[in-house]
Amino acid sequence: THVSNTAEAEAIVLIEETAVAKGIRRITAVTRDAAKNAIEEGNRLEDMVVNLESFNPETEGLDKKAGATRKDVDAAFISATLKAELRGRIEAVQKKANEMKKKALAQRVDLVLKEVKEELNTAISNQVQTLVLNIDIGADSKASQQVLNAVKKIAPNIAFMGLSEEERGSGGKLMVFALVPQPLIDCGLKADEWVRGTLEVCGGRGGGKPGNAQGQAQECADVDAVVAASISFAEAKVSVEA
Repeated sequence: THVSNTAEAEAIVLIEETAVAKGIRRITAVTRDAAKNAIEEGNRLEDMVVNLESFNPETEGLDKKAGATRKDVDAAFISATLKAELRGRIEAVQKKANEMKKKALAQRVDLVLKEVKEELNTAISNQVQTLVLNIDIGADSKASQQVLNAVKKIAPNIAFMGLSEEERGSGGKLMVFALVPQPLIDCGLKADEWVRGTLEVCGGRGGGKPGNAQGQAQECADVDAVVAASISFAEAKVSVEA
């Protein structure tokens, strides 16, 4: 339609295929320099994906690296067919990375539960009423529930608070969860107030019930300070009654 000889196009790349109306599709293509640029950009992005695929699925931060590459591919002016292929390959990398993260987290949670149980038994032996622990379970709410279930089973009379950073030492998100038995609630230590009082240090928020509460802070540069605030809050409530 637009050239007397296809050689005049020099190169052609199909950029997009969309629906115009029922049963009608529109194909968009570019030629000459635009097509050559699209091919060059496609080759560059494919090299990035090949590099991504070369990483061990256990590599730390691989899922984030894959996500960043996916954004580059989505925004790129390249062949529609190549774009779909690269998206699929990136998703495969993300799937493997996430599977390894889940496996690693499960192993870490098992270790944490063992450590928590030891701390609880020690607390019982020392007749401690409140226990605050900085544990390493990421921001996994299911893992926090496993910890709380262990507390209920082993030390039902102890008020417990767990703190966990999404990534240890990152200064990022901090998850907090607490469990308080009825006798200590009667003393004035309520889980929801405990969580809020603890998170005030880092500008976080929380809520729940007197017996069970949770919360989080988007940023926390000093976890030790938060732990200290939590211990101080709980001890003040318990000691007042005592």
